[in-house]
Amino acid sequence: MTTSLIEARRPIDAQSRSIHIPRPTVATAVVAAIVTVAVGGIILQQIVHTPWGLPGHRGLFWLAPLIAARWAIDRPSTALGIAAASSTGILLIDSSMGVHVASLLIAGFLVDLAASAAFIRRHPWIMLPLAPLILLVNLMNPFVHNLAQSPLSAVISGMWFYVQGHLLWGIAAGIVGMGAGVLGKSGLGRLHWSGHSGQ
Repeated sequence: MTTSLIEARRPIDAQSRSIHIPRPTVATAVVAAIVTVAVGGIILQQIVHTPWGLPGHRGLFWLAPLIAARWAIDRPSTALGIAAASSTGILLIDSSMGVHVASLLIAGFLVDLAASAAFIRRHPWIMLPLAPLILLVNLMNPFVHNLAQSPLSAVISGMWFYVQGHLLWGIAAGIVGMGAGVLGKSGLGRLHWSGHSGQ
């Protein structure tokens, strides 16, 4: 009888010693990874200057992560939080980039505002035309830079070149950001669902 009791306890002991990682913990780790990659990528693109000579092209590398992370994580203030963390890192590396940080913070706020609107949540494709409009906040960077070198009338007359570039790159940022965001949201949804069903 003693032997049978020992045999009966073995599966229980083995099960108690095994380590299970619940799905919600995995989902939390994925969210942390998304935030880390977004913040790191935004800081890197602001510090490393790409010699493309195309106005607004860097917006693709910071607006797309903001949109993707906000849509994938689907929590209020996600984009603004990422923008704030990125801004802190950027200023710690180069304190002279204040104007760049301002446009980043405004864009993060606008992305959160748009993503929380009920109509846009029902029709996510609306983010595609909104993205280039959001990127226009970055026009303050060339405006301030050119104003330091030229009179106001000359700066205003030459801004259309920058507007065109920002609108085009904003469309690209919207497509990339929403594509990654929708896929990320679907993946996180599956992790949460499987986690609750397995409990």
